[in-house]
Amino acid sequence: MNTPVWTVAQMKTWEDTQNREGLSYARMMEHAGSRAAKDLLCRFRSSQHTLILCGKGNNAGDGLVLARVLSLHGWPVTIMFLQGQQLSALAEANRKCLPVTVDCINVSQLHTVLPSVHLVVDAVYGTGFHGELPQAIARCFAVVSQADVFKVALDMPSGVAGDGEEIAAGSFQAQLTYAFQALKPAHCLEQGRRLCGEIVRIDLLD
Repeated sequence: MNTPVWTVAQMKTWEDTQNREGLSYARMMEHAGSRAAKDLLCRFRSSQHTLILCGKGNNAGDGLVLARVLSLHGWPVTIMFLQGQQLSALAEANRKCLPVTVDCINVSQLHTVLPSVHLVVDAVYGTGFHGELPQAIARCFAVVSQADVFKVALDMPSGVAGDGEEIAAGSFQAQLTYAFQALKPAHCLEQGRRLCGEIVRIDLLD
């Protein structure tokens, strides 16, 4: 079966329709994060110290679900919020569900924690990014890019607009990208694909 390719607007329409028909936004977020976690648990048979870079929107919510599931499977998980602590309602609901074993740090601690990290997960912007990356986030990505870690993006490497019309300097460079429900145009364009690495589609339906 061919994997569908939807614009960001088409994806939003699909999500809105599913929500009206009974598959809530919260449930879709749970599927996104937990199914990405399941794939990582299959790829890495031993626990991996995972650093999850979170923004403030629903992509961060996906990352927080991922953090919870990995932590409950015995993985050491550290969260770094790159856009402050004022999260979207769905992201905040998932932050409140984090196990006490999950550490939360600020960006000033990146150099301290990174030497012990095996995986870095980008859950900052997702597909809705436009413009240029804030300098602090670009600097964080630059440090991560030099680290000997496995790099994962949730839905889209941050800095890449989902429809492929722009790619910011300093965008996150992933080795594995989880595309939620459908590919987006940027996943299929050469420059976007180079930043995505391997692309795995995650089904959001029940």
